[in-house]
Formats: sequence, C-alpha cells, structure tokens
Amino acid sequence: MKSIISKTSILLVCVSSMTGCLKSRFQYRGDGDDQAAVTPIPTQVKDVRPQDEYVLDEIKLELTRLNGRIEELERASQAASNSTEQSTVQKDDLKKFETRIVELEQAQAKIIETIQKNKQNESISPEESEDLYKKGKSKYNLAHYDEAIEIFTGYLKNPKASDTEDATFYRAESYFKLKQYKKAIVDYSRFPEKFTRSKRMPSVLFRIGSSFDALGMKEDAKGFYQELIDKFPKTSEAKKARSKLK
Repeated sequence: MKSIISKTSILLVCVSSMTGCLKSRFQYRGDGDDQAAVTPIPTQVKDVRPQDEYVLDEIKLELTRLNGRIEELERASQAASNSTEQSTVQKDDLKKFETRIVELEQAQAKIIETIQKNKQNESISPEESEDLYKKGKSKYNLAHYDEAIEIFTGYLKNPKASDTEDATFYRAESYFKLKQYKKAIVDYSRFPEKFTRSKRMPSVLFRIGSSFDALGMKEDAKGFYQELIDKFPKTSEAKKARSKLK
C-alpha cells in the first residue's frame, strides 16, 4: 500500500506568500476556533481578498481529513481482499471523497490565483532574514511563543531563507504549545511537502496525530499514527503512537 505521503500525485500551484507548495495529502486548517467542528467548504470562490488567505487553511483541513479517510478505507480494503471483495459502500465512499478532493483543489487554485494577483512583494534582505531567524529562535527558547510565531512568520516570507526547515518546525511547535492545534498542523504539514528527508519526520507525524487527538478528531489522528509506525517503527515516537492506537 502506498503511504499517505506518497499517494498524492495532483500538482497544485504554489503561493509565493506562503511556505511551500499546497498538496492533497497533508493539508490543514490554520485559523479560527481550534475546538470547532470542521465546516464543509464551498467550492465556488469569488472576490477573494489578500486577507482571506485563511480560507486556504480551511480547504487544507478538509483535504487532509478526506485523504485520511481514503487511507483508512484502503487499509480496510486491503485487509479484506484475501477473503472478500471490496464492498459497494467502500467503493462509493472512495468515489465521493476523491470527487470532493478534486473540487476543493480547483477552489484552492482559484484562491491562489487571486491572492497572487493582489499580493505585494514582501521579500526581505538576506541580512534581515538571518537576524529574524535568530530573534525567533531566542523567543522560542524563552517560551515567548506568540512573539516567536510573529518573527518566524516574517522570516518565512523570504523564499531564499536558509533555515526554513527549522523556522517552520519551531513555528509549528509554538502553535502546538499554545494549543493552536490547527495552525500547528498547517506548519507540520510542510515537512511531507518540502522536507521529506528531515530527521524530524517522526516527531512531525506524531505531532500531527496528537493535534488531531487534541481537537477530538480521533479517527483522523489514526492515519498519521499508523503512517509513523509503518515508516519509522523503531523510533520512540512510533512507540508512543502504538499506545495511542490501543
């Protein structure tokens, strides 16, 4: 079975103002009430303003949840394939999920196009970029997480920043420690997109699962715990993930 990470094959447009490209398999909501239920996202998007970028995170969360459901159905289907055929219900569900994903990706692309047209150039010099990273890390080490988030956000606007992996991780950790779990998930999702060989991947996958757990989205957490166990079985994070699945 292909992993959650490797299954995404649909190419999406990158937003110059955001960190990394947007993909199907790891996408999350990063704004609003972290304890609120997920609201279905309309696929007709009109007159998007630059400040409406939060809509992208709403779409990303629904994409994640749908892809997680697909992964669970595929696991169940493979487990049952030795004795029975895939049920009609499973096939219908897969078709519905995949259709919805295409709709969301189309809406996402429209928003991105509009934002690109309206977004002003906010790039910073290499010297300013390096200074911002050091300041952000200092604030993080002091547990001043709100300030760290603000500084790392400025730092990550520079597409040529040299420490984007670290800055993305520490911003995600800052959100997590502030219990802003949906925003944390958005940043953690950058790793399967951009930093696929990162040594932090086990921690990232566990944090994603933990964030979904904290949001009360237990079923959505399972796929990420299982992905962690399958890909990094000997890590301490995998051990903790196994305990979560019991």
